[in-house]
Amino acid sequence: MKLKKSHITILSLLIWRFFSEFSILFIKSERIAKQKFFLIFLFFSFTISFSQQYTNYSTKDGLPSNHVYTITQDAKGFIWFLTDKGMVKYNGETFKTFTTKNGLPNNDVWEAYPTPDGKIWYMSKSTKLGYIENDTVISFPNNNKDEIINPLYTSRVGDSIYPTGPRKTFTLKDGTWYGESNEYIEGTTDWVKIRHKDFRFMSFNRNREILNIYKEDFVKSDSILADNIYGKIGIRGQINDSLFYWSSNASYSILNLNTLEFKQYNIKESNGNSITTYSKINSINNSFQISVDGYVAKLDKDFKISNPLYFPQNLQSHFGFVDKSNTVWLATFNNGVYKLPYVKREVKYRLLNEKVQSFNIIDNNLIVGVYKKGFYTYNAKEKSFQQIIESNDYIFGASEVKPLNTSFYAFKHALQKEVNKKIETINLSGVLNEKVASNEVARKLVYFKGKLYGNFSFGIHRLNPDPLKIENKYTQKGCNDIIRFNNQLLVATTNGLKEIKKDTLVPVTFKNKALKKSILSLNVIDDTHLLINTDGFGSYITDMQSIKPLQQTAFLIVEEAFIEDNALWLATNSGVLKFEADNGSYNLSKTYTTSDGLPTNHINTIYVNNESLIVGTNNGIAIVPKHQENISQVVDVYIDKASYNNQDISASNSVFKYKSNNSLNVKISNIDFSDKEADFTYNYKLEPINKDWVTTTTNNFSFNNIQPGEYTLYITAKTIKKQLSFTIKPLWWQTFWFKILIGLLGIFLVAFISRFFVRRSQFKKNQKIFEDKRLSELQLKALRSQMNPHFVFNSLSAIQYYIGENDFESSETYLVKFSKLIRQFFELSKENEISLETEITLLNNYLEIEKLRFKDKLNFTIHVDVNLVTETTKIPTMLLQPIVENAVNHGVFNKMENGIVILNFIYIDAQSFKVEIIDDGVGFINTKKRKNKSVKSSIVLKDRLHFLNHSGKWEISHTEEEVYPHKKDKGNKSVFLIKKK
Repeated sequence: MKLKKSHITILSLLIWRFFSEFSILFIKSERIAKQKFFLIFLFFSFTISFSQQYTNYSTKDGLPSNHVYTITQDAKGFIWFLTDKGMVKYNGETFKTFTTKNGLPNNDVWEAYPTPDGKIWYMSKSTKLGYIENDTVISFPNNNKDEIINPLYTSRVGDSIYPTGPRKTFTLKDGTWYGESNEYIEGTTDWVKIRHKDFRFMSFNRNREILNIYKEDFVKSDSILADNIYGKIGIRGQINDSLFYWSSNASYSILNLNTLEFKQYNIKESNGNSITTYSKINSINNSFQISVDGYVAKLDKDFKISNPLYFPQNLQSHFGFVDKSNTVWLATFNNGVYKLPYVKREVKYRLLNEKVQSFNIIDNNLIVGVYKKGFYTYNAKEKSFQQIIESNDYIFGASEVKPLNTSFYAFKHALQKEVNKKIETINLSGVLNEKVASNEVARKLVYFKGKLYGNFSFGIHRLNPDPLKIENKYTQKGCNDIIRFNNQLLVATTNGLKEIKKDTLVPVTFKNKALKKSILSLNVIDDTHLLINTDGFGSYITDMQSIKPLQQTAFLIVEEAFIEDNALWLATNSGVLKFEADNGSYNLSKTYTTSDGLPTNHINTIYVNNESLIVGTNNGIAIVPKHQENISQVVDVYIDKASYNNQDISASNSVFKYKSNNSLNVKISNIDFSDKEADFTYNYKLEPINKDWVTTTTNNFSFNNIQPGEYTLYITAKTIKKQLSFTIKPLWWQTFWFKILIGLLGIFLVAFISRFFVRRSQFKKNQKIFEDKRLSELQLKALRSQMNPHFVFNSLSAIQYYIGENDFESSETYLVKFSKLIRQFFELSKENEISLETEITLLNNYLEIEKLRFKDKLNFTIHVDVNLVTETTKIPTMLLQPIVENAVNHGVFNKMENGIVILNFIYIDAQSFKVEIIDDGVGFINTKKRKNKSVKSSIVLKDRLHFLNHSGKWEISHTEEEVYPHKKDKGNKSVFLIKKK
């Protein structure tokens, strides 16, 4: 869309002059001709180089005509081009043309005046004049319908415009232009109406050297010596409420109406060039600037020309304009508009449109390889390049071999060497011992351990330096670079980093990972660190032991790098990246792109000195100041269009009625005059719907089914913030008060209807709770009563056993212990819960009785956690005894050998503890298999635990598992987790 081009006619003349002077070399004296030839060549190169910094916009890009009168910028930041085919509004991306089709009275608009209120007033020969605001053309008619307004001179005071012709000044009143004829007093001429708190008119004496200032009623206030104005004026006008100016082809004058101070400046003296044929003073963006045929410049506080920017003559520009971002715009009558961003004004462009292939350092000088041109050396003082080797060949690069005091220049079909500033071509056939037509010897040469090593298409050559002969070849496709690092010879290949070691090319391995990326180049950072640049995978830093990626370079193509003190400069496909060292790591500090003046973001090679960043591209070389001021070209972000259900949202129309299936559509645009290549990024959120910011590159936002409420759309881009507020009014049945009324009515009805049922249900609920509680207590007591006979029966059986054996002593001992246990049991049977200390005592007494019955066949152990406070810890009465009884009678009793029962009481927390009952008996499975030996205690226990948990006082779980699942006597382990609520 954006084309950079030079004017054909001027270019042809310059070429003709160039060759004319060239022929003079053979006619005039050699010294004079050469001097003149050099000056013409220098001027020719400067003109073409400088002009190609500009971006050209013409009819091919969207302008309605290449005939552009002037350029201006409105209060919002839009650039306006005034042409003979309409007015054009430009935001940096799109051209919007206004013509008679849009309401202009005339397409030939030569001037426009922006005012602080956002309007842009257009000037042309017509019976109507007006302004454009928010893309709407407003026209006001002349009071005299047949009279054409000819606004050759126009004044602007605040938000008001006063078109002025040779004989009339027009004022807008009630939507109509009224012309006021110039008044005359005898002996005066050239009357001008002015707008000032103290003065109303100005005129010249007949002698045309004295300027008279008048108050109301033609009362003369002052006379000022103002020579060389009358009859020589090109343009004049009032530019604010206190300044009036005149401009001619040779000078400009400023009159301060507040102080009546008059200043006059000679344009010829200001620019040092010939007298101009066109000059104009603009009041733009709170500053004044002057435009003439040869340059544009701002005026300082004394209204003197400051830092003029001269136009390239080949552009044939007649008008220049500097916008808010210090971008220069040039208008032409036949080639549209040219733009020069501020950053490009300081950038030097050399070898334009040439493909730069390599940067190399030879004898501390920058040597540049240019495709089909040869090698150039860089003059840092003049920022110029001088050709040292001419060649119509593909360039590989230059290599300096200091130990041999020799430099090599590698081409696709040739290899040259320089010794003592004498350059000669090497016989490639002699080096390769075969007839060749291309350079398959080396593209880059490195001196290592007395030999030369060079990369070529299929690997690495080892060469004897004198005479230059190939001694060995290391086969490897895709050798892109070769470098000496410490005592290693490293090779960058398309399959990772390799090393020539023990006369063999071997891969380099790292302890933390292997790098098998395609490597383009290698750079030594310091004595211990190496920079590896890859094709599409960024850069890596290694100490040859470990390797780590350089942050923020992932997936970049890094062609080359330059190491500068504590900085790394990377030449990538996304511009130049600068990294600065910080505590052992490198952080990205700046990125240089086309926005900084680079001709392209794809950089082939790079070089940095104290003052400049020099980059080589396929479009030539750019020399960028390292510390240049970077002024953002993003002027503004604005809401281009916003609608709710196809109704426009604006400051005066921001309240809408709710509709179902509604939609909100917003289109965002920006005013950005940079040579951008990346997409513009926006952040937005619609409160209160969005809580977090949404980042997007699209400029169209849509929201659906938005409910009634007050909303604000917030938009940010870079440092610019915008917002749009609107309200969606609810329907009558969606209003807050209607919802409150319905809610209150519903609450009243529910309360009234439910009152009777609530009372009835509450009574039934209380009655049911009482009955359930009573039932639970009865069930618990019934279960205890079931367990008591079971225990007594087993104990009496033991006593009977001793009596039957005539062991009266044992039966007596057993009977004493049994009686104590029975008495203790009866005392506790009426209790729902007992202390854990009592429960342990009860279990200990029971097991002693059972041990007397089983004699040596039964042993038991009771372990109590020291953290358990058994005196205060509670447990349901007779919870554990049935399980212990099962362990003895169904586990150990049925076992052939002796058995043991272990009880573990384990602390969990202040409210919880665990009980483990372990035996090494026959196991629960074997017990169930025995006939007539059914175990009912587990069923009883399950029911009891159900009611205990249902009571709301306890939370008890019980599990069982085999202790020795692989043995015949599997044993059994019962675990209780008991928690008192």
